[in-house]
Amino acid sequence: MSTNRRSINLILESRRLADYILTLNSFQVIQSKSTPEYNHIGGLFTDIVLQAGLNYKSVVLPRVKRILSLFPEAMTVSSFKGLIEEYGIEYVINWNHFIKQNRIIQLINFSEENSVDNCDDLRSFLIKPENRMNFLEMNGFGPKTLDYCLKLLNFECVAVDRHIYSFVGLAGIPFKDYQTTKMVVEFAADFLNISRSSLDKSIWNFMSRNEEDHYSSTTGLRKSSISQKPSVMPASQV
Repeated sequence: MSTNRRSINLILESRRLADYILTLNSFQVIQSKSTPEYNHIGGLFTDIVLQAGLNYKSVVLPRVKRILSLFPEAMTVSSFKGLIEEYGIEYVINWNHFIKQNRIIQLINFSEENSVDNCDDLRSFLIKPENRMNFLEMNGFGPKTLDYCLKLLNFECVAVDRHIYSFVGLAGIPFKDYQTTKMVVEFAADFLNISRSSLDKSIWNFMSRNEEDHYSSTTGLRKSSISQKPSVMPASQV
């Protein structure tokens, strides 16, 4: 397929997704806004590392809130590192699996090597495309994790996860690779005249709510009313 044809298809699919959203009476646009952890390195690093493959509401969010509450001083990489050295990483992030722990350490080392000590430093650093490529060279950090990090740092972008893929499929758009799906959703946001991060958040909320409603209708229980074991996704989808 020629480059021109691919570009036309991308625009048509983005328009199709935007039109589909306009038909959904229950779809709510939720404006994306900055939250405290975006300016707190300990919360940010914990969030972007734990979110891959784990339930956000029941597993990730409580741990992020715990760090913000127990360690408000972990605003910088140096402070966060000091707390880990003092209390141990398992206690600080409340997670005992070595893979996630190692990724936190990787992020700390990567930040130190690139003179990044706080969220403002990281925002400035990730503006440059070559620095984003360097970020992706870390083991276990794929495009979705990078985009998720950018989104938390208030860049306008979409982090494609299973909810995004499923939603695009509901609109009748054939499965695409990560980057193409990302562009389809981002351009749909442009057509709808809303921020890309807001559309990402709105789709996540819509799909998450529908998933919970479906679970309730089939079991008579709310997912939040029972304990959940973390569900781990393959590393290739991180």
